Amino acid sequence: MVLAYLETQTQDDPVVHVEKVATERIGVIVHDIWDVHCSKSRWWVVTEPMNVYPQADFKSREVVLTFHVRLMARIFAREEIPLTKNAAMILPNSWRVWELAVEAMTNSREAEDFQAVGVRLRECMVTFASEIADADLVPKGVEAPKKADVVGWSVLLIDHLASGSTNEQLRSYCKRLARETWDYVNKLTHAKNSGIFDAEIGTAGVSHFLSTITAARKKWAMGPNQRCAECGSYRISTGKCIRCGWGDPNYEEPTPLRDLSPEELAETPCVHSTDISTFMSPDQFS
Repeated sequence: MVLAYLETQTQDDPVVHVEKVATERIGVIVHDIWDVHCSKSRWWVVTEPMNVYPQADFKSREVVLTFHVRLMARIFAREEIPLTKNAAMILPNSWRVWELAVEAMTNSREAEDFQAVGVRLRECMVTFASEIADADLVPKGVEAPKKADVVGWSVLLIDHLASGSTNEQLRSYCKRLARETWDYVNKLTHAKNSGIFDAEIGTAGVSHFLSTITAARKKWAMGPNQRCAECGSYRISTGKCIRCGWGDPNYEEPTPLRDLSPEELAETPCVHSTDISTFMSPDQFS
């Protein structure tokens, strides 16, 4: 496996000798370090995921392992879903396929591999279309887009989430984003000279598209931002401004919860306050 990988990286410099010189576990990941002699050069190969480093730049296996671990940590952090778990559940199937595309990109070496990343990203956007498709989005008298019409369904959803004159710029931006992202992914799918950076741009672009639609969906669900009529602050809680004390005359108290009967209380799992004898504030946590 290591030799096959090296042949793709050092085509003009034949491999003469390959030797595993160290194995080290960091957390749950086991890294192997290989010392590689070519006819004109010398390299380190570090696994999980596999990457190659010139020994002219990394003088020892300790140095190359340290660099490799940190580099992979940064790559993986960049390629995680850029949303909270709850927000990601708005489009769970789309994000699942996006993660498959990222996994494919991590293991890509040749142009055909990077094209395969494009195929995954295209599948991700088609999954997005099927995930948002809803007859209620289609205006009366208008024919519904086809199932895999990513741009068509995106436009309908954006018109729904960002209606009105105040959202004109948001609508325009999201529609352009849908079209441009879809076009780029299709180009990546068919480009025979695709490289790692083309694949990275594609995965980042689809991630941004999904994140933007998610944010627009959350903005729509929240409704108009409530601001204080006196000072303009957004810090409104239970109809009162925390900053200046203004009270919203239209605020309605929620219906109070009814008291539970002794029988209902007996059936409700709880922890008695007498079972807790320790108090810890955030300032005491270490």
